[in-house]
Amino acid sequence: MSAVTRCSRCVLSEQFPNIRYDGDGVCNYCHDWDRAWKDFDFERSERRLVRLFETAKAKKRRYDCLVGFSGGRDSTYVLYLCKVKYGLNPLAVTFNNGFLSEFAVENIMNSVRLLGVDHVMHTIDWSLLKRMYRTMMLRAGEFCSVCSAGIYLVRQHYRDLYNIPLIVNGASARVDEASPFEVNCTHPVYLRRVLRESFAPGEIDRLIVPREYDLGLWDLVKRRLLDRGHTAVNLPDQVPWHNQEILDTLMRELGWRTPDRTKEHVDCRYAALKYWFRNQQMPGFVFKQEKLSQLVRDGQMTRDAALADLEKAIAEDAEPPVLDAFLDQLDLARDDVADVAGRSHRDFVTKEDLVPRRPAALRAVLGAKRLAGRLLGR
Repeated sequence: MSAVTRCSRCVLSEQFPNIRYDGDGVCNYCHDWDRAWKDFDFERSERRLVRLFETAKAKKRRYDCLVGFSGGRDSTYVLYLCKVKYGLNPLAVTFNNGFLSEFAVENIMNSVRLLGVDHVMHTIDWSLLKRMYRTMMLRAGEFCSVCSAGIYLVRQHYRDLYNIPLIVNGASARVDEASPFEVNCTHPVYLRRVLRESFAPGEIDRLIVPREYDLGLWDLVKRRLLDRGHTAVNLPDQVPWHNQEILDTLMRELGWRTPDRTKEHVDCRYAALKYWFRNQQMPGFVFKQEKLSQLVRDGQMTRDAALADLEKAIAEDAEPPVLDAFLDQLDLARDDVADVAGRSHRDFVTKEDLVPRRPAALRAVLGAKRLAGRLLGR
């Protein structure tokens, strides 16, 4: 591995945005992680989690919770825990992004059958979705923000349709990549800005729905008064989450399959392209260093093992074999992505653009919840 300064504890390099090292060579991201997670009490957290689940069950709705289900490792384990360990009646919802791998489809079908849960596969008109993917690639050099918007869309749609009190997610600030704005952005403001020159507002609204902080104060109060609010919880941030143990459980209990136990996101056929495009846009960055660093901090991996994995990723950072299939599916040519290194989300938004558009919008959300609670005597 080339001589690059890296954190003495994790594997983040000096090229990582906003990184600083203390006198011992430990980076500020490690210190941030420690403040949030080093002394985290998982037993206490799970007790609160169980109380939250019991409250959801007591509402006696058609579904106790909603789980966004991609067929990947984390979302499958979330569904498994909700049903088997916590006794919830979940609705599993999948956004058909057009890129689901054969493993994802098989894992989805097997899991919902074996667990006995209801499942919805939500599909948007492919011609519209395809145009959006193409536009994002041609203008911003990435395509994942479209999928992220679709996942949020289906979660909100079916939560509202069935008035589900709880959304349980498989994302984590503890063990997943926690990319700063300089590295990645999937915010709806950014997505709208890229798409608005090529799509009518009504077309964009078929994919992008308002976040809670976009709603008016009265709308938020009405939701609470009518008992149509919801709570969202990221399960990996509430209970221990060890990747290899999870894989063993899923394979044993659900016959879950993966082509490679060491790879993330086997649910998407083109996951490798996400990292490859990003690495071209940020030379020397190596996207995988974020995930490896999180696993080191969480004690799931030694620093030496992470460095070896990172060195392998750097050596193998060649054109992914799936590139031609991706281009064919989106009617793109190689010339269309030849200069992907010159494109970025930062061409369209700044950090300041992503602040909620109304002053004190987030405080208004909390205020609405408190006001409605007082009116209802809760």
